[in-house]
Amino acid sequence: MMQQEEINKLLQKKQAGNCTPEEIAFLESWYAQWNKDLPLGLTEEELFEDLLMIKKMTSTLPAERRFKISSRSLAIAASLLVILSTGLYFYLHTQPIDYHLALHDIQPGSNKATVTLANGQKFDLKNLTGGVVVDKSGLEYNDGTDISEIGSMKGTAQQLVLSTPKGGQYQITLSDGTRVWLNAASSLKFLSSFAGQKERRVELTGEAYFEVIHDAKQPFRVMSTGQIAEDLGTSFNINSYADEPLSKTTLVEGSMQIRSFKNPQDKKPVLLKPNQQASIDAAGAISLRLVNTAETLGWKNDNFIFDGEDLNSAMRKIARWYNVDVVYESGLKTSTTPVLDGLVSRKSKLSEVLKWIETVSNIRFKIEGRRVIVMQ
Repeated sequence: MMQQEEINKLLQKKQAGNCTPEEIAFLESWYAQWNKDLPLGLTEEELFEDLLMIKKMTSTLPAERRFKISSRSLAIAASLLVILSTGLYFYLHTQPIDYHLALHDIQPGSNKATVTLANGQKFDLKNLTGGVVVDKSGLEYNDGTDISEIGSMKGTAQQLVLSTPKGGQYQITLSDGTRVWLNAASSLKFLSSFAGQKERRVELTGEAYFEVIHDAKQPFRVMSTGQIAEDLGTSFNINSYADEPLSKTTLVEGSMQIRSFKNPQDKKPVLLKPNQQASIDAAGAISLRLVNTAETLGWKNDNFIFDGEDLNSAMRKIARWYNVDVVYESGLKTSTTPVLDGLVSRKSKLSEVLKWIETVSNIRFKIEGRRVIVMQ
């Protein structure tokens, strides 16, 4: 923890109006911790009352600094609730604030994406609405605003690509009414109109959640790494990043089928039921398991939800959302890194997420520019 002398210097800088945004954020966090006075053994209601009290005392404390515990996440397990409550209490009340992490902080991702037309033209999309709609005349923002730079796309259907960078997410409503949420570092290739097509085929890289408008006469199919997923009246999530060992499709509602095209001899599709996840490995083999869909859809609901997740997997998610590179300190055995259980808001700053991991493990972090160094 910083010496009182250094705190005083920062307070003087703030009073003079010379503090950087990072130093102001650190001072607010320090003040919130300094005012702790509630005993251990709080109920969850008392815990949130305490959090509200700290927010009231520090009126400038940004809302995104909170760790969220939603009713949906509580359904994961009673044990997870205990971990979340304990982790939140110790984060707010017993852990020293890491000045280095706070001073070199990185903001969370936001709504940002590009759309690429068939002729190769690329356009940046606005982040205020966070979504676009494909209609008869072409593309418009989901608040009804025209995307004037693109103009009309009436006539022959065009192939379009919606892409999000690291640190970005976006939504799109396709011409058939199907809604798609794209996670960071992902892209969706689709036709501006499915009229006259035998099927509604899209191509995905990265991760997306789909709410499909079912039409048995015109099947909706998603091509991603090693597989074709077909809806049978469905809401589902596909995680198919190139740096992940498995391509995972999780069925939330309805029914769907998965076919591996890396195993052409196995032509029989695998049927999924709600709460089932199909994983395809590098050889094209499909395996099924029951999962908690709240964890799978955590990203869509602005949360990181870790349910027995190894650190390496968690850091890949963090790297994509905060647009950072993760480097493991020489000598650190990644095979012995901890598994994580808990929930952290994706609206939190990077330092807050890393500090939370530090409270539940023996791992330590350092931020250098856009690099996160993992240490022990």
